[in-house]
Amino acid sequence: MSYVSVDELELLSFFEVEPSRADLDTPWPYNELTYQVSLGQYAISCTICPSYRDLSLSATYEGKLIYSFTGRSIKDVRHHKDADGETMEIVVSDRDTIWLRLRPNLVITQGAGEA
Repeated sequence: MSYVSVDELELLSFFEVEPSRADLDTPWPYNELTYQVSLGQYAISCTICPSYRDLSLSATYEGKLIYSFTGRSIKDVRHHKDADGETMEIVVSDRDTIWLRLRPNLVITQGAGEA
């Protein structure tokens, strides 16, 4: 079975919160994990099922939804860390990606290419 590239420790580092788990007795790659982060007026929620490669991401500002994505069987999720901080790359397909940065400020960048 193919899992996403990001691992549990990288997600903990990126989100800086413990996730809620759909099933406490199910190992990490087979579980559904939800990370919820508050950043001032912003709230970020990310749910990932590593073994199914399913991911949903939403962002709200002052309680109002400003971004929402749901992907089933996405290609990959990758963690990047460098001197400028940490980013999460959601590889939706060979041509489509979403980049998420939480700190020092929230940035969501989505790119799409041609076939």
